[in-house]
Amino acid sequence: MNRNILQNRWIDSLLATIFIFVVIRGLSSFLAIFEAIDVVGEALDDVEFTDVVYSNLREAPPAEDDIVLVNIGRLPRPAIAKQIEIINKYKPKVVGLDTFFPYPKGPDQDTALARVLTEVENLVMASKMLNFNEETASFDSLRISAPAFRFNADFAFANLITSEGVQQEDVKTCRSFNPLLPIQDTTQMSIAVRMAYYYAPEKVEKLLARNNEIETINYKGNSLGSLSNFATTFFALDWYDVLDENFVPEMIEDKIVIFGFLGEQFGDRYNIEDKYYTPLNQKYAGRGEPDMYGAVIHANIISMILDEDYVYKLDESTQFIIAFILCYLNVFLFMWVYYALKNWYDGITKVVQLLELLLIIGVMIYSYHLFNWNLELTLAMGTVAVVGDSLEVYNGVIKNMFTREGRKELFSVGKRNKDEIEIN
Repeated sequence: MNRNILQNRWIDSLLATIFIFVVIRGLSSFLAIFEAIDVVGEALDDVEFTDVVYSNLREAPPAEDDIVLVNIGRLPRPAIAKQIEIINKYKPKVVGLDTFFPYPKGPDQDTALARVLTEVENLVMASKMLNFNEETASFDSLRISAPAFRFNADFAFANLITSEGVQQEDVKTCRSFNPLLPIQDTTQMSIAVRMAYYYAPEKVEKLLARNNEIETINYKGNSLGSLSNFATTFFALDWYDVLDENFVPEMIEDKIVIFGFLGEQFGDRYNIEDKYYTPLNQKYAGRGEPDMYGAVIHANIISMILDEDYVYKLDESTQFIIAFILCYLNVFLFMWVYYALKNWYDGITKVVQLLELLLIIGVMIYSYHLFNWNLELTLAMGTVAVVGDSLEVYNGVIKNMFTREGRKELFSVGKRNKDEIEIN
């Protein structure tokens, strides 16, 4: 093969690669039209290959010693006040309330709770970001508890992401969170980050130095009392355990204590309030019930911050570069097969594509499992999946349309057919 031919093939492969990316772009736009009626696609839409890591590959981690969860169940405000009072006397490092008290209910309900909250040394209470403004790229308003409960509170948002850029009202898997969110002309920390700040401010500074608007949650496990099949990692006290003081003081002293709803009592399978799907769910698609309460998700985020056990993601430009290079190499190889082994083209390309897809999936899974790298090679997989058939279209249609011989052959078909009819 002389140099000119080689150079032409490199250029030809480059043009074919660009064509394939145009095809992928067109297909993605076209298939989006059918998204609303695609039942199978909807069931698989919230599935990621890295979910396999949590349910099948990772071993059960050790129990988390620094975080304790407390179930408030359906207790009235005076009973919750009693819970907080009992916990507070054992000197926790920080107390977080993943719940709201938005309206006054009268002195009988509110007085004890308001008093107890003022006695907590480090108190973080949940807020909720509302009404995202696209023009200002910030939230317009904030939901917090009633004024009687605010005097000693440090508010932090409890919003969770349940899909890329989608908030928790949509029932999806929670894989990520925002460390900070803008509210008018300022920002506010997430409740997990704020609790971690009271416990280990230097660890939170390292998180914020990563400067990621969205962080992937590197899940550690579920809580005591959960029906999850994954590891029980976080100690938890049911509402009656606290009221009966059925725990040792060392369990609370200098710890992060998170109050939140964990069911009417432990083992409650039928109440899914503030409960989410997570990658720890062993059913990948079409799953029947969520597996983790919001308070436990916050505990996982705190644990990740304290351990500095972060997930690293490829940025979009790097993903594109990898996909483009992989597509180009495939095109160059398949071009040779197309001209040198034309009768073998379909068989060889399909086998190579299948092997490459399996290899990419394996690399994605084990990179996440071994190194906490979330490679996000979806675009690369898309190029591999369509490169064989797209290249046939490029060679058989696109190239011929831009050559005189190809156009002449196409338009001469009609003339030949007309001549044959006249002769007959």
